[in-house]
Amino acid sequence: MAEINDFSKLEGLLEQLTGEMMRRVPYAAALGIRREGCRASVSSTQSSLTPEPPTAGVVFTVFTGSAFYEASTNRLDPVALASTARGLAEWAGKRLDPSGKPLDPGPEMRKSWELPCADDPRTWSARRRMDHAAALQEALARNGGKIRNATAVVADLVTEEIFVNPVKRLRQRLSRVDEVLQVVVADERGTQMLWDGVSRGGGYENLGWCAPRAAGLAADAERLLGARRIEAGFTTVVSDPEWSGMLAHEAFGHGTETDMYLKDRARGKEYMGKRVASDITSLDDDPTLPGQAATFYFDHEGALARRNAIIENGILVRGMTDAYSAHRLGYERSANGRRESWERKAYARMTNTFFRPGTSKPADMIAEVAEGWYLRYPSNGMEDPQGWGIQCEGLWAERIENGKLTGDLRSPVILTGFVPDILTSIDRVGSDLEISGLGYCGKGHKEIVKNTMGGPHLRFRARLA
Repeated sequence: MAEINDFSKLEGLLEQLTGEMMRRVPYAAALGIRREGCRASVSSTQSSLTPEPPTAGVVFTVFTGSAFYEASTNRLDPVALASTARGLAEWAGKRLDPSGKPLDPGPEMRKSWELPCADDPRTWSARRRMDHAAALQEALARNGGKIRNATAVVADLVTEEIFVNPVKRLRQRLSRVDEVLQVVVADERGTQMLWDGVSRGGGYENLGWCAPRAAGLAADAERLLGARRIEAGFTTVVSDPEWSGMLAHEAFGHGTETDMYLKDRARGKEYMGKRVASDITSLDDDPTLPGQAATFYFDHEGALARRNAIIENGILVRGMTDAYSAHRLGYERSANGRRESWERKAYARMTNTFFRPGTSKPADMIAEVAEGWYLRYPSNGMEDPQGWGIQCEGLWAERIENGKLTGDLRSPVILTGFVPDILTSIDRVGSDLEISGLGYCGKGHKEIVKNTMGGPHLRFRARLA
């Protein structure tokens, strides 16, 4: 039988099959995901256009009273979908747990959303994409004789999702675009690479962010040539918003994803309701932020998006839940049940994670420092949820002396420590707020989903090396 090419026509069939499954199990749901996109890349040596052909699939989920079971398929004809759904329900129906607590399907709702998109990526030709990337690459490449390679990337992704359970029938269309610069400079002192860019929810109306920053990116890369390593030790740190974002992501990412609580693999479980940061520090995970790359209207388990306050005035008040961990732990459900694709399991995952702004002016935060370091250009980080230690790495540390930036640079720089120790030392929170969308996040070494991270400038104490 022919496949259903119009993705929206799946709704009625998924509703029918979910109803059939409910005759065998206490809870059933279906999620359909369709994605397509394109990536244009131009460097000093080569150009490429990489389309992402449309991919689509459906995952069916059942709950037996004590456990979730799933089956998925990318065959979207009615016979294949019915066979997958009925086979799962029959198998799970033999494993019911009558003593189990019922799963709350949420409020009854039928609704459709579309992320605002003024310039739809699907209307752009391949030539138009390549021309924009080429112009951006040229704007970067002309900044000095030390540039060995300049790269510009323009990419887009359009996702359509349908979620159906006993009381919900939800649809969302999400568009995202990326604009990225990367520069490599070199001289007799060595080689240095830096990158910058933007990822936003919406369409190609978001382009134009990188071009004004091209000259500054090249100049910063040259300034880092020959930079030595920092002297290791505890010191005062002022982090720019991107560094603050990486700290937010690593400190309260996997450490407060509550599926890790079930496995006793996250120290955050021991700190629920306790102080983990200074009283001027608050942190949110919020999938409703307008225009952000990890913004959506419902998660992959049908929970409606809403702001989730993780830290309120220094107290750890909530974690990030998926359906199973919320059910088992008795926690309030948050919209953090996310999948890499229709082929993957849903886990508790971050969305847009950031420190809330405070009242301090960033210039004043630096002016009050007798001796310390200003951090820019974060590169990567990792977290040990069980021990709640973090390691964050970046490419720019500038010495502060007597309240002034000295121009004395160190690279690379690594920040380490125990999360509550670092965050309780925060004594100034900037009045600014910036969120970066270039990042992705894996669960362990896999399960990649889109995240954003950010915050204001922060001032704190930490160990640098």
